[in-house]
Amino acid sequence: MSELTKEGLKLLIPYYYKSKEDLLNEAFRIIIRSNPRIRIELALKLYSSKKASLAKSAEIAGLTTIEFKEILADKGIKREIEGEEIAEIDDKIKEVFG
Repeated sequence: MSELTKEGLKLLIPYYYKSKEDLLNEAFRIIIRSNPRIRIELALKLYSSKKASLAKSAEIAGLTTIEFKEILADKGIKREIEGEEIAEIDDKIKEVFG
C-alpha cells in the first residue's frame, strides 16, 4: 500500500466513513458505476453462477434483457430456462384435457 493511500485512509475513515469496510463498499460502487466493462463481467459472473436472474443480471450490466441475451450468446454462455420439467407439464396437460 502506498504512503498516499495510507494517509488517505487515515483522513477518510474517521471523518467521512464509519469503517474501512464502508469506504471499500463506496469505492466498489464508484468503480462499478464508472466502468461498463466491469459491470458486464460482474453480471455475467453472477448469472453464470446462478446468483442472479437474467433480468437482474441485465439490470446490473446496465443493459436491456435482449442486449444481455446477445452478450450471453456471444460469450457462448447457455441461458437457463426456468420452468417445470417436461413430465410435470405433460401431467398437467393430461389433467386438463383428459
